[in-house]
Amino acid sequence: MRWHLLALGAIVVLGAAAAFGLRDAVTLDLFFTLLLYAVLGQSWNWISGYAGNISFGHAIFFGCGAYASALCVTHGLSPWLAIPAGALVAALLALVTGFPTLALRGHYFSIATIAVAALVDAFVRTQPWLGRANGFELPIQSGWAALQFPDKGPYVLLALALFAIVQLATIALERSRLGYYLRALRANHAAAASVGIDERRWKLIAFAWSATMAAAAGVLYAQYTLFVDPPSTIALAISIDIALIGVVGGIGTLWGPAAGALVYVVLAKGVALRIGGTGKGYDLVIYGAIICLIAAWKPHGIVGTVVDALRRRRGAADIPPGATGTA
Repeated sequence: MRWHLLALGAIVVLGAAAAFGLRDAVTLDLFFTLLLYAVLGQSWNWISGYAGNISFGHAIFFGCGAYASALCVTHGLSPWLAIPAGALVAALLALVTGFPTLALRGHYFSIATIAVAALVDAFVRTQPWLGRANGFELPIQSGWAALQFPDKGPYVLLALALFAIVQLATIALERSRLGYYLRALRANHAAAASVGIDERRWKLIAFAWSATMAAAAGVLYAQYTLFVDPPSTIALAISIDIALIGVVGGIGTLWGPAAGALVYVVLAKGVALRIGGTGKGYDLVIYGAIICLIAAWKPHGIVGTVVDALRRRRGAADIPPGATGTA
């Protein structure tokens, strides 16, 4: 755990230095996007990586935070209130939708999350108080009280703080009873149930916390873009992006979502800034090829593959000389 904390501390220091020292808006935007997607990937990792229930509807929780922020600001309330409000709504939505669906196995749960996401999308598009399909344009303000800034540096600091909190929570998860229970249920739910682990209870807890973290990211996103609508927050494509970040980086690992977010931002965002605007879509081709290669050859993702290699190397180092030949 000490190495994880040291790595997180180094990232926080470097990120803070970048936020204060850099003035290039494009680079700061990439940093912000990287941190935001790392948070979203880690929130997805709680239910899909540690618990083993692959979700393709995680964007609805992201949308809860974004719409909570938009509603608060447009009604004259502080956007800081949107953080607990969006988190509460997202957690309740996770509990309501997770109670019947978390009992499903394998791809049935994934299909159920797609159906729930489609229902939420259709509901939002028909409600006038949610802006229907047009969404919201947030009024322009300034200052920490309004969570709006003329420069991108403070946004990077806020995203960095959220990333650090989520990473610390995940470190605690890995060493907690909840983390042990989730990994046991992912490995063999029948064996875990036989020793008294309540599958639905512990997965609902993880699902609610997962939704809470995604909602916090949604609040920050809404204040950053000052625009919220269904395609940019609760669309199926957003959920797929979040899932792919976790898969590429390493599902069920502490640093997998951060690694996946780095690959996603560098390729899908960084490359798009240079060649994506030509209409050829090279960034999508490259990103899709990497996903296919990882799925075919390294199903554990980037971090999972590195961890497996280190474990094999450590195991080989622990074998006494001549033991292999004797065996």
